[in-house]
Amino acid sequence: MTRDADLLPSRGQDGHSPTQDSFDFPQEVIVGLVEHYINKLHDRPHSLFHLPTLRKQVQNREVNKALLLAICSLGSRFSADPEICLLEEQLTAESKRLILADLENICLEGIQTCILIANLCAAVAKPSSEALFFRIAISMAQIMQLTVFKLSDSVVVCETKKRIWWTLFMADRWYSSGISLPRQISDCDRPTDLPMDETTFHTLAINQKVLDTPYKPGLWAHMITLVDLFGPIQDLSRRIVEDDLDEIDVDRATHNLSCKLDLWEEMLPPDTKLTEENLEVHKNRNTGGAFVALHLGFHHYSTLLHFHYLDARQASHEARFYAERCKHHAFRYSELLRFAREHEGFEAVYLTVAHMAVVSSSVLVHTLLFGDEDQISTARNSLNANFEALIELEQYWPALKSMVQNTPFPLLTLTRLNGD
Repeated sequence: MTRDADLLPSRGQDGHSPTQDSFDFPQEVIVGLVEHYINKLHDRPHSLFHLPTLRKQVQNREVNKALLLAICSLGSRFSADPEICLLEEQLTAESKRLILADLENICLEGIQTCILIANLCAAVAKPSSEALFFRIAISMAQIMQLTVFKLSDSVVVCETKKRIWWTLFMADRWYSSGISLPRQISDCDRPTDLPMDETTFHTLAINQKVLDTPYKPGLWAHMITLVDLFGPIQDLSRRIVEDDLDEIDVDRATHNLSCKLDLWEEMLPPDTKLTEENLEVHKNRNTGGAFVALHLGFHHYSTLLHFHYLDARQASHEARFYAERCKHHAFRYSELLRFAREHEGFEAVYLTVAHMAVVSSSVLVHTLLFGDEDQISTARNSLNANFEALIELEQYWPALKSMVQNTPFPLLTLTRLNGD
């Protein structure tokens, strides 16, 4: 492959990483990578930017260098140009170098950069580094009192700070569960309002001082109220594994959380419920990806909650009911992910989608092997759809390859033969 001297920075004669100046890409390349990031990732696993502000700063070359490199590193995964895709590792390394060299400069851009680097660490299966950068970001936010707004802060700045805080709140529940760390932000630590409607936010004027429309909670507000239940679900799963609860207590805790999940879904505003009409509405608002992400999360949490009941074929009526709920949500997750892949405007290609798809697939494999006859065909089709989604996601997140190889997907050969 020929190296494009205008795009690919070369290493020095001593073999060291390229300098900051080596990453001065043509403006159209930078804009393209930022747009890939916005269209594929932003408002899904995190919500960090007011898009008109970000685009203007990129156009005017005003974005902090470490932050821009982190954005471009994430965006490079979705480039159609293989030369650009090769830059991901170097962009990440340089972004890390710059932020660590200036770590005592505690500011909004520093927090945003650390969050993105944490995501980049997760992408290459480095959970300890992911946790480290998330914890740096949380500490920065706490030190600078992120949610104590200044009189000079515009509506956009205040809302951006809120979204960064709630991104950290959500991330704290995800990364900590992965490596069994205590959460840094408590469930009752709620120093600010939930995020506003995304369409309203992204159409605000950059320097607008007052919100001139009534406040309406957005998709990210509902993601936060949903993730409130993730911590308790994870805690219950841990206690079950540790054999810390008797069967009655497990059933009681599951019933309580299951009712809360049902209530969450029931209380969604009419335009936020998962319907064909609302899918079209959110596609037209350019929030289709975030809308799908919200409901993928709901089905994933519901699958996790009921997962330990899968082997309850000879158990109580209640246990069998929860096992069926687990299967239902695993099917629905696969169904929604397939819809997102087959229709434009609903991009669901962030890394967590793959982890959730593996959980869904584990349930589907169990159903395929032990389920009722009338469930077999649906389980087979859903499992194949999940596998195809994971293969597609591997293009963007190569570290997924080992995870896919360690899942039950070799059974797909058997399922396909049985389906012929």
